[in-house]
Amino acid sequence: MVRTEKRWHSWMSWDYEKEERWLNELSAGGLHMTKGGAFRSEFERDDTVRYTYGLDYQGGLTKKNGKLDEYIELYREIGWEYVSTYAGIWHFFRRPWEPGETPKLYTDRESLVGHYRKIQRLMIVMLLLNAGIFCINMTNIVSRIDGAVRWGITGPLLVIYVGLFTLLGYGIMKIKGKIKKIDGE
Repeated sequence: MVRTEKRWHSWMSWDYEKEERWLNELSAGGLHMTKGGAFRSEFERDDTVRYTYGLDYQGGLTKKNGKLDEYIELYREIGWEYVSTYAGIWHFFRRPWEPGETPKLYTDRESLVGHYRKIQRLMIVMLLLNAGIFCINMTNIVSRIDGAVRWGITGPLLVIYVGLFTLLGYGIMKIKGKIKKIDGE
């Protein structure tokens, strides 16, 4: 009988390598991912195998347009098994673990930089969209609500948005640093 276990986690897109390391450590202990998620993933216990995991960010891949099957086949041909997806943009792969080997989905500088730039572009778009939503919300609050009630709504909203903008800005800079590090090598 296969035991399914759920594990909670929290990773940011710019630190997806930490999630890969976490998955590899769990696999070394006999837990193997069956379903990925933003905060919770599902695993099966099997002490007889061990895998190396890789994550990839790819949007726009669907069964309907046939691109998902092509994408999965491309990685299958080079030895990676497709495990799961989260939100249709983060894809989880694995391959049998080999001692002393640390296989990566991206093996050349250009494709790794391209991968990081896709993640960075998404964060920039999210930052700009949220800035627009923030401006619309603030305009509506200021024009429609008076006095102390306005500040009761505006204060918490400002705190939330400042936190969100800070988080996204930090992520954008982290990815920029990774790109510079690769370009400097």
